[in-house]
Amino acid sequence: MLTWADSVPVWWLLLPVVLAAGTLTFFIQRVNVRLRESARLSKAAEQREKFRSHVLELLAHEQPLPTVLDAIVRGVEESNPGMLCTILLLDDSTQTFRAGAAPSVPEFYSRAIETVTIGPGVGSCGTAAYTGQRVVVEDIQTHPYWTPFRDLARQADLRACWSEPIRSGTGQVLGTFAIYHRVPQSPGAEDIQLIEQSAQLAAIAIERARSQEALRLSEARHRLLADNASDVIWTMDLDGRFTYVSPSVERLRGYTPAEVVGQPLENSLTPESARTAREGLQRIVQALNSGKPIGQIPPMELEHPSKHGGSVWTEATISVMHDGDGQFVGVLGVTRDISERRQAQQRMAYLAQHDPLTGLPNRTLLDDRIRQALGRARRESTQVALMFLDLDHFKPINDLHGHAVGDVVLQQAARRISDCLRATDTVARIGGDEFVVLLTVVDQASAAMAVAEKIREALAQPFEIQGLCHEVSCSIGIALYPEHGPGALDLARHADAAMYQAKARGRNQVMLYERPLATGTDQVPRT
Repeated sequence: MLTWADSVPVWWLLLPVVLAAGTLTFFIQRVNVRLRESARLSKAAEQREKFRSHVLELLAHEQPLPTVLDAIVRGVEESNPGMLCTILLLDDSTQTFRAGAAPSVPEFYSRAIETVTIGPGVGSCGTAAYTGQRVVVEDIQTHPYWTPFRDLARQADLRACWSEPIRSGTGQVLGTFAIYHRVPQSPGAEDIQLIEQSAQLAAIAIERARSQEALRLSEARHRLLADNASDVIWTMDLDGRFTYVSPSVERLRGYTPAEVVGQPLENSLTPESARTAREGLQRIVQALNSGKPIGQIPPMELEHPSKHGGSVWTEATISVMHDGDGQFVGVLGVTRDISERRQAQQRMAYLAQHDPLTGLPNRTLLDDRIRQALGRARRESTQVALMFLDLDHFKPINDLHGHAVGDVVLQQAARRISDCLRATDTVARIGGDEFVVLLTVVDQASAAMAVAEKIREALAQPFEIQGLCHEVSCSIGIALYPEHGPGALDLARHADAAMYQAKARGRNQVMLYERPLATGTDQVPRT
């Protein structure tokens, strides 16, 4: 009797086993495919990370921009055979490209692309740079963007071009990163990731290069200004030591920057100016340490010793310097030569108190010295003598020989009078041929009379000018403090009265003032 098993074909009985084996084989094949794909992806990720690290290392070591861009392009090409890459840099002023890196495309192609102005529909790169968007052209020979460039692309054996704009952190288009193929090709997800990553690396490199160039140009401009400015630019730390001095210091003071840098401010200033500068620096430091606002720091006029002798007056304008954390680290200063201005100021101050012809003190300075002498005499109970002096027969010299000769007579007279006095005494010209002599301390009237007589004899000597001898004399009146008055006005009035009495008695005389008699008539002054 036949059973069910005997009537079923053997192969049918084996079918479950076969099916099971086929499923297992299929499963194993799928697993192997996935493993190979995973391994490929892992290797590609590893290569991409290695490529990225290499580029970042170049950036960290501040390699030149062409070196970094070339490394980006070659890294992509080596990891993806069949790709030809270019980086084009956008010229902001002309809106055209210039080569950044294109090691694998023909040179004639690169040169031709550099002449193209970006715009919509101007190839892949021109459009991407203009719109700021990725442009994918799968077939150059059929795409309308490439109509003007098809022959050029055919000669270069290029059939596909994917272009990614390279954008700065602020979105500005800096250039393009492009991937070419020799056959029509569309990008996959990995290709899109690759082109974006490469464009980002290129953006980092270009921005860094632009920042370095801007810094270099800025430093070069500042260096040019510092090196060629007539003013001295300097920096100083909190201890008052120079940390930088521009080369113009040598023109100003004769010292080289190397001789000044590192030196304390006291070494570059006269003692008085050094105290002024040090006090100013201390005030700034104290204000900052206490949190007080500095405001505008007033300029300081400082005197510097010169290496070649003498000194130079300058005006220093300073401001505070802070580090990146906002901490006060020193001062920045600009020192300007004000020697001419200082000399002009001194000249004006001098002329305000001195007679321009003779150089003697004028009435202003004389009044000040009389006040000082009287104040000292009151404190010390001493005497002061005031003399009024007028040249006799001076007008005929001017009339006969001219004012030039008269001026020389006045100058020589001033010197003769000065030679008769002590350093503590004063002779002033108060106008015309009138002089005033102040003796700050006299023991008695006879001492003043002796000085006056000495002056009279000196002026009685002939004045030899231009081969001619001119003779003059003088009349001198004297008043004493406190005998003839308690104040400057009384002394001046009484000395003047005594002088006119001397003239009235025949000139060429010295007279001491005497108070009028009680009857109201003047006594005859002593001669």
